[in-house]
Amino acid sequence: MAHEQPVDAAGFDAAVHAESGRLFAVAYSILRDVQEAEDAVQDTMEQAWHSWGALRDPSKRGAWLRQICVRRAIRSRRRLLPRLWLAESGTVQGQPASDPDPDLDRGYRRLTPQQRAVVTLHYEYGYTLDECASLIGCQPGTARSHLARALASLRKELNYG
Repeated sequence: MAHEQPVDAAGFDAAVHAESGRLFAVAYSILRDVQEAEDAVQDTMEQAWHSWGALRDPSKRGAWLRQICVRRAIRSRRRLLPRLWLAESGTVQGQPASDPDPDLDRGYRRLTPQQRAVVTLHYEYGYTLDECASLIGCQPGTARSHLARALASLRKELNYG
């Protein structure tokens, strides 16, 4: 019988407090639905709680939490696609009432979950493409391809070329 290490509740609470806003922002940027993003963060915390003692390097806990959240959001997005395609008038429940640039938002919503994750992680949070690849669980070259395709799609949507 395997012996489970006790969970460092104080360390877990501190990490959750430090990362929860960032986790929500990343999940929302992928899912574009407030409730789904909240669910993704909650699922991330649950998964992290169960595996908290297995992570040996406390300095990597934030990145580890973000990786769990990004992967959870991508899986959730795949499940949501049929509902999103049927949404009337191009709006998604839980999306803010007005976006500063509706063309950009429409283009962003048309990206694949992986493309959306790379764009958000790279441009909004400053991760390198190698770090983006690690967070979404792919090779660096694949992350570069996701970014290139996303940018091409957004340029086309915004009539930039």
